[in-house]
Amino acid sequence: MLPSKMRIRQIKEVEAEGLGERIKQARLAIAKVKPLGRICAEVKVSRTYWYEVENETIKGTLSVENLRRIEESLGVSFGVRFDT
Repeated sequence: MLPSKMRIRQIKEVEAEGLGERIKQARLAIAKVKPLGRICAEVKVSRTYWYEVENETIKGTLSVENLRRIEESLGVSFGVRFDT
């Protein structure tokens, strides 16, 4: 008889102080070459959601996938890590 497999999921959350403001400043730094509409399209989020991220008013948490897409679109790393 083959051993059965069990799936295990790990969920981690970290706090990144001032992340919304840092995202906003990075966006403003490239605003002339990459407008917000293009950034939102690349990140696959609405403008409303984007402003909620910048203002740190999103309900729940910012997914790591969205954070990485934001970093890629803005061409920066915000240094958020999930080290154990």
